[in-house]
Amino acid sequence: MDAIKKAMNEALEELVDEDFKKFNWQLWNGLVTDLGTIPKAKFQKADRSDVVDHMVDKYSDKAGNIAVKALCNINQNHLAKTLESKLQEAQPPVQRETGNAPVPVDDPSIQSDWMRPLSIFPSSQEFKNRILIEKRNDIYIPKDMFQRKRLALLITNIQFKNQAHNRPGAERDEVNMEWLLTSLGYRVEKYRNLTGRQIDAAVRNFAASPNHRDSDSTFVVLMSHGERIENKDVIIGAEYDGRLNPKDYFFVDDIFTRLNSANCPALIDKPKVILIQACRGGNKGGMVIQSDAIVHGEKDFVSFKSTLPDIVAYRHPSEGSYFICYIVEVFCKWAYTDDIMELFRKVTSCMEKDSRFTGVAKLMPCIDRMSFPKRFYLFPGL
Repeated sequence: MDAIKKAMNEALEELVDEDFKKFNWQLWNGLVTDLGTIPKAKFQKADRSDVVDHMVDKYSDKAGNIAVKALCNINQNHLAKTLESKLQEAQPPVQRETGNAPVPVDDPSIQSDWMRPLSIFPSSQEFKNRILIEKRNDIYIPKDMFQRKRLALLITNIQFKNQAHNRPGAERDEVNMEWLLTSLGYRVEKYRNLTGRQIDAAVRNFAASPNHRDSDSTFVVLMSHGERIENKDVIIGAEYDGRLNPKDYFFVDDIFTRLNSANCPALIDKPKVILIQACRGGNKGGMVIQSDAIVHGEKDFVSFKSTLPDIVAYRHPSEGSYFICYIVEVFCKWAYTDDIMELFRKVTSCMEKDSRFTGVAKLMPCIDRMSFPKRFYLFPGL
């Protein structure tokens, strides 16, 4: 905690008095309503170290992240990034997961103290202008934020007819992904506990939305149990039962069919990002050793899946899945400068290095069916 307080003090020392007052105003005006506010009276004669002490007394180990959010809110983005980097260095290794696989819920070797970042670092207009000039022919050109209508589809299966298949912790995944997509400027169409046929209908209806014409990209996020059937990835429906209803599933490949050039011409030449949190088998992952123009039928897709083929995915029963935690964390910290393929690489690197999966249980995400001829920058905040 001493290192965190020191980092916070150093950040506040960089603020001129006017900005310091703005920072304090954030704290007594409901910056984090779920944790309460610090009374205004405590700031009347408080210097910078006093404010840090008040924050730590009120928010404990969350104080540093709250300071980062307050700095972002007063447009001190560089200072916020510097503070967050110092906070990251001061924190012990993060514990996060159990799994969809048969890992005991009370397994003491895999735990969780992950907390979603309070904000996403925005891109600067200067950075965006430079990228648009230097890489104009090699990037997807974004539409102006005041004219575009970005859509995202989010489907999360949490409760199943067979209650033994319920996915505790997936509620957090749903909340975190909706927050992330909204922060990136997407209007999220959200569904819960769908059957295989209902998933297909939701994807079809999403592909038919006229708002895609005014969009510059889209995300489709599916989170459920998964399996390999007929050597293909499937998403398990909410009424699946291996004996009574074994065909309640949705083929992942059908997403590409529904959103391809023939069936969704409004998204031609626009990036389509597919995120899949689901098992792809039962192995643990380790071993002892529209127009007259001719267009590509399928292009501008990337699918990022939580695990490799035939391998289980892992999820903590209260904090959510490991894969989604890392996506949110990496996007919040790096989407302001990195294109999406670099973001995926960083997610993969973090998961590959994580010390919680050192035995036979291994977890490695997988970029699949990639057809991006250009770089896709999200430019959060712009």
